[in-house]
Formats: sequence, C-alpha cells, structure tokens
Amino acid sequence: MLEDCQSHKLEMIITKSINRFGRDTVETLEALQLIKDSGVRVIFEQGNLDTADTNSELMISLVESFAQAENESRSDNIKWGLKQKASSGTSKLFSEVLWL
Repeated sequence: MLEDCQSHKLEMIITKSINRFGRDTVETLEALQLIKDSGVRVIFEQGNLDTADTNSELMISLVESFAQAENESRSDNIKWGLKQKASSGTSKLFSEVLWL
C-alpha cells in the first residue's frame, strides 16, 4: 500500500479505526507520515479523523497511543489467564490426545 501511495495510485485511504491501521504507535505514525508526504489522505471513520486536517494530527497520535496500550493490556490479560489455567490444571489448551 505504501508503494501505491508513493507511485500516486491512491488518493485516499478510508479505514474503520486507527487500531485497524496499525498496532505499534511509532510504526503507525511513521507510515501515516509517509502516506501523507505522498499526498494521500487517510480517513478513520471512527472518530472522524482525517490526516488532511491539521487538527486531527494530535488526536491521531493520542488515539493510536491508547489503542497500543489497550492491545498490550489485552495481551497481558490473555497471557495471565493462560498461565493461571495452566498452573491450576484447568487449561484445555493441550487437552487433545494426538496419535501418530
């Protein structure tokens, strides 16, 4: 997609939300800057954020930071839950018997 932006094949990218665009704040903001430098707008439906709007830039940074923190928290919670189930013997993660 970045190549398409840089070769001017796209004028606009519309995506549902910023957390669907990327998971890491730094990488997402760098990608958005590359896209913007190529003259392509990115519109996030959730939050009505538009890279062409200078007022949206700060909001995009904030929303992306919160999205990354939420993803990290969700991952930590899943890992904790799996660890708790494994230590209590209630995990069904490896409950299937496989025969060769």
